[in-house]
Amino acid sequence: MKIRICLVLVLVLLWVPAYGQKRKAAKQPQPSPEEIARQEKVERMQANTERIMFIDSVLVNKQQFLRALHMSPEAGHIKPVKSIMRNEPDTTDCFAYLNELGNKCYFSRQLTDTTSMLYGSYYEQHQWTPPTLLEGINDDQRFSFVNYPFMMADGQTLYFAAIGDEGLGGYDIYMTTYDEEDDRFLHPVNIGMPFNSESNDYLLAIDEFNNLGWFVTDRRQPQDTVCVYVFVPTTERMTYNSDEFTPEQIADYAQIGSIQNTWDDPMILQEALQRLRKRATNSIQTVRSNKPFVINDALTYRAASDFRHPEGARRYQQWLDLLARRDELATNLDKSRDYYAIATSQERQQLSHEIRSDEQTKEELNQQIRDMEKSIRNAENTFLTNNK
Repeated sequence: MKIRICLVLVLVLLWVPAYGQKRKAAKQPQPSPEEIARQEKVERMQANTERIMFIDSVLVNKQQFLRALHMSPEAGHIKPVKSIMRNEPDTTDCFAYLNELGNKCYFSRQLTDTTSMLYGSYYEQHQWTPPTLLEGINDDQRFSFVNYPFMMADGQTLYFAAIGDEGLGGYDIYMTTYDEEDDRFLHPVNIGMPFNSESNDYLLAIDEFNNLGWFVTDRRQPQDTVCVYVFVPTTERMTYNSDEFTPEQIADYAQIGSIQNTWDDPMILQEALQRLRKRATNSIQTVRSNKPFVINDALTYRAASDFRHPEGARRYQQWLDLLARRDELATNLDKSRDYYAIATSQERQQLSHEIRSDEQTKEELNQQIRDMEKSIRNAENTFLTNNK
């Protein structure tokens, strides 16, 4: 009898853990059909990742990403909607594309808290025409938010970002083409990886005149921070051959794990970097040459040639140089502060020292700018008074 009782106890002790493991295994949730479909979509896009060379990247505050786009004027301009369309609601997250001539605008208009659409307008007789909805972009209502438009130089190919069921998550970038015969855009196409991800991919813009492209995303970034990538546009879409690259390598390219891994042609890389440096320098020079200078309440100069004082033009140029140095320093400070949030403890120690030093230098530059402005203004007003 005792032996039988012992056997029963042993069997119970063996059965209880096994039963618990079965129940625990049974409780594990199975992926939903939607999750399975989403994962299959990711795998399909990943297998068809486009081969793109990324030559540079910079982290910036999301509200300041426009400063990192050094496109030529011929490529047009990307601006907040309110800075172009004065009568539009003051929505900070809606953006517009303005063409080179400044007479055609594509922009996002927020309709409700959960929807925004793309509109177009022409500048005629010193005013913007009533905005018209871009037909074909969202006729089937598959997108909720539609934003960040960019029109190519051909006036036909439009890129934009949208949130919808066809995307991978957050904003995805789409491309469409204008059909002149039907006066509408064709069905938009998701441009796939590496430009799209499960994060927010906001903007794709291409400067055909310098053969450079810019791409803005918040993947792997802290809140309110985006990464602006510069890439070399391609004339045809090429993908990674599965016979040459492992699935892990293709996955890294799809997520832009390292821009250095895309540098497969040193000559193309160096030529593109030279174009980028030249374009960035030209952008700074353009800013330098267009700064207004207030002489008095009734007079504002807009160029060095406006000055009457013999030393005015030279000192005005020195003032512009100081402004450029301060703005460049401010940009570097923003980069340092953005990187500080994700830096290691050792890097933070070095960054703290650099940030404090740059902040002091910036304040010194601000004081020099104020002193020079006062000196230039006083000298010019005195000369004008004495030479009426």
